[in-house]
Amino acid sequence: MRVKAEQMTMEELLALPVAFGIRTAALALGLGASKAYEYAAAGEIPGEPPRYASVPVRRYGQEYRVTRPDLFRALGLDPGLVRAPEAEAS
Repeated sequence: MRVKAEQMTMEELLALPVAFGIRTAALALGLGASKAYEYAAAGEIPGEPPRYASVPVRRYGQEYRVTRPDLFRALGLDPGLVRAPEAEAS
């Protein structure tokens, strides 16, 4: 029996930087890191409908990166979605 990897909450997704590593992308998608690295070597994490679409992976030297807009598109979220500013205390 396969144990499903944990996924990120919406709050965690909104807190992501513009680009991040494969381990973070794997967590956001509910994948194991080993499988995500295997997919990254091919240049894309394949989609798993209806949960998410394919996610392009970019390689910079030895490092694989995913962008937040690409991840959000794959998850069916608005790529321009950002966290609401914190309300100032009066």
